[in-house]
Amino acid sequence: MNSKNNMKYIFSHWEKFSLKIKSSRQVFLFLDYDGTLTPIVSRPKDARLPISVKKIIKELNSSPRFTVAIISGRSLRDVRKMAGIRNIVYAGNHGLEIERGSGKMRKPAVSYSRPLLKSIKLYLDAALQDIEGAQVEDKGPTLSVHFRRVSPESRARVKIIFHDILRPYIASRRLKVTSGKMVMEVRPAVDWHKGKAVLAILGASKALPVYIGDDVTDTDAFLAIKGKGVSIFVGKPKKNIKADYYLKDTKEVELFLKQLFNLL
Repeated sequence: MNSKNNMKYIFSHWEKFSLKIKSSRQVFLFLDYDGTLTPIVSRPKDARLPISVKKIIKELNSSPRFTVAIISGRSLRDVRKMAGIRNIVYAGNHGLEIERGSGKMRKPAVSYSRPLLKSIKLYLDAALQDIEGAQVEDKGPTLSVHFRRVSPESRARVKIIFHDILRPYIASRRLKVTSGKMVMEVRPAVDWHKGKAVLAILGASKALPVYIGDDVTDTDAFLAIKGKGVSIFVGKPKKNIKADYYLKDTKEVELFLKQLFNLL
């Protein structure tokens, strides 16, 4: 464990964690998608959910004690298609879109921003067209610029172009930008993130929230459930990531889910 971080390796503290699960009548399990349930890949469309992981999520969700949600930076439509699991909660675009059963929720400001985002996508497409590997993804309520497949020497140029185009919209507070693993995102300028989405999904539920994620965008969710749930980071502990526990990689996430099911 990193001495500069209080995150604990969850399999070394399984007894304490398992007692918390066993003493909870209801557990609400929140799962990030890319980098948590599936490894990060160069082409987002290739990040398919392994059959074995899909099976254990279905089994957990079928238990009367568990409810499962997948909350992702992908669009709602995309993450639902990629996961392909029925009867769970889905949240796309970092929680700007939420689907629970037949009900859907979308932040009002999302619709107002659509014409502006479409225009910005045209600007970004034109400015980045000669940089091999750069991809501008229209996710409906948000835009993403992926540069994982861009050569290392060209990545700085992608970032400069991105920020030059977005600067006036950020200054006028019409939009905001965030970043993740080899991706930069454009969102409506609303005070909303994965943490607020988690609290909205929980509502008045007394269930124990357990959140697993691997990116900086998940830190809002870690903070949202601090003191009332369990947060688990996927990857090497970092000083700027405040979670209760950590798992080393996506393979350990699958093992964790199996061990969690064994507690039922």
